[in-house]
Order: sequence, then structure tokens, then C-alpha cells
Amino acid sequence: MNDERKLIREAEQVIRGVLVALPGMRVRSHPKRSAQDWAHFYLEAQSGRTRFRFSIDAKSRVTPQTALSVCERLRQRSAGTIPVVYAPVVSPRVAEILRACEVGYVDRAGNCWLRSPDPFLLIERQGRYGEPQPTPTAADPFSPKSSRVVRAMLSRPMDGWQVRQLAAHPDVQVAAGLVVKVKRALIEQGYAVERERKLYLRDPIGLLNAWAAKYSGPAEQIPLYLRGDAEAAEYFVVQWCRENAISYALGAFSAGWRLAPEVRYNVAAVYLEDRSFDQELQDQLAAKYGATRVDTGANMYLWRPFDRSVFAGSIVAGKPALSVTSALQTYLDLKRSAGRGEDAANAVFEKHLAADFRAVALREVRRRADV
Repeated sequence: MNDERKLIREAEQVIRGVLVALPGMRVRSHPKRSAQDWAHFYLEAQSGRTRFRFSIDAKSRVTPQTALSVCERLRQRSAGTIPVVYAPVVSPRVAEILRACEVGYVDRAGNCWLRSPDPFLLIERQGRYGEPQPTPTAADPFSPKSSRVVRAMLSRPMDGWQVRQLAAHPDVQVAAGLVVKVKRALIEQGYAVERERKLYLRDPIGLLNAWAAKYSGPAEQIPLYLRGDAEAAEYFVVQWCRENAISYALGAFSAGWRLAPEVRYNVAAVYLEDRSFDQELQDQLAAKYGATRVDTGANMYLWRPFDRSVFAGSIVAGKPALSVTSALQTYLDLKRSAGRGEDAANAVFEKHLAADFRAVALREVRRRADV
């Protein structure tokens, strides 16, 4: 038996097992209609008078990049059936893409997502462990220096970029070779696409969420208590920064409140350039403004950046006008914050990022429709 026939038989057995686990469900298989048929086989499932017909595309491997092309083909040619991709391993990113395209999937371990709106059906299983996920072949786009490329693209999501243009960007400043590796990773993961020798974002919302999931926050944080509330603590630290020509940007909830007034907070945070953590300057902050290091009850955190790019896109906002991190950086820090961090991040996203990101998604939908 050749590899393709073996894979098709495996796919039929696994998907049949998922379906017959439903009470009263009977399943029959049908071969492909012709050599030109994209589906490898069909399954017909019936419970009472309700009938479902699945068209199955069995693949030995599906990457995010190939998942996008599979989605296009299946949606165009699967009228009257529920399109399903079977693969031994379906990564979380591939599953995300297939669900977004309303294409079902099943893997060898039985993880699946099968949905029909009419008649209604939803079968979803996650967390079953099968074969290990394949190791990515490209660079990690979310490492400190690589993420500069991601940050620049998300800051101007509608733009197309050449490699040299990204490498030389004032907020990036990395070797062109690293940009090429990040470019390959973004394309492989389905977050970007290359057209006319320029790199365009394809899924900025998915890319931002993936970055937020891996984002670990500042390299160091110092918890302080200063007299008064969080706003007073911000005032004292900003005064100290101005007196010593220290670059700063309020972050997390401190920035979120100034970018989206519905955000409320009682603990401040500020990013500071590296030299501000010298002991002499820290002693000055303590002597002049009463800053005390504490284990509990802090109303201010001093953050050492994981990379200088956290200051990229900083703006002056609020009353009094103070420097705050960009909406993008604020979103990342709020997503990892306890309390109402998730709600605050969503408020910043909707007010400052959503319109441009959704415009990219709409552009890509229109491009696919024109193909």
C-alpha cells in the first residue's frame, strides 16, 4: 500500500471514529467521483432524518501557509458538503486559520473542529496529545530584536515593505539577514504574504495575539512605594526623570488610562532607559522623593525594557501631558497584567488599533474574491 492510500485509510478511520461516537450516528464512506476531484473521499453521516456530507482532503502535512491555499480551494469547490482537512498533526495556528475559514479539521490524535450551520452540527475536541509539533524552520519573530520587525509592520499595517526598508527603519535597525528570517517566519505562519517583492501583513490581529501570548514583559521591575496615590507617584518619578534627562514612557495601566479613559488603575508603571537603574540615581529618587522599595503595597513599578523598541511610537498624552508607550506596546503590557488587564487591553485595541487591523483583513478578503 502506497503512502497516500495509507493516509486516506487512516483519515477515514479517525474521522469515522469521531462521528460514530455521537449517539445514533451512522456513517458511510464514498470514494472520490473522478481523478480530478479535489476530495480524497466523502463521508455521509446520518442521525434520524438529519444527514451530513463531509468532503475530506487528506494531507501528510499542513503548514499555516498551505492552510490558507487549502481553505480557498475547499471553499470554492465544496458546495453542498462540509469541507474537512485531515492531517496527522494540526498545529494551533493551522487550526486557527481553518476555523476562521469555516473549514473543519481532524488530526491523528482525534483533535477536531467540525461545524455545519444548517443542519446544525458542532464537534470540537482539543488537548489530545499525538505526535510532537514540527520544529519551525525560521526565526522566532517575537524574540527581542526580531520583534522590532513585527512592531514596525503592525505600526503601519496597510504598508508593503522591502527587506532593506525594514532593516533600516529607525525603530528596527537590524541586519537585513535577520529581516529575511523574520519575513520567512511570518509567511510560513500565514501572518504575512509577499506580493510584487514587498511584504504585506495578512493577519495583523492573529499576529498581535500570537505576540501577546509569547510576550514576557520588562526585563526587570522594581516595586516602589511613594507617598500619595498612583498619579502622585507618576508625578514624582517623571520629575526625577526630567531632572536627570532620563528617557521614560509610562506603561501598562498608566498609559492605558491616557489612551482610553475608561481604564482605571491604582498602581503605576514606567519604562526607563538603562542608566536610570544605576545605584546613584536610584538613591537620589529615594532621598528626594521618598521612593521606598517594598515587597507588597507598591504604587509604582520601574521597568527596565527588554529592548529599546518599547519606546518606539511613544506619544505625549493626558493632563498633565506625559510621555506614554504606544498603543501597541500598551496593549502588550496590559494583556499580561493581572486584574482588569484584559479589559483594559481590549479598550486600547478598539480605540487605537482595531480600525487599521480590520481594514487589512477586509483588503485580503477582497483580494481573494478577485482571484
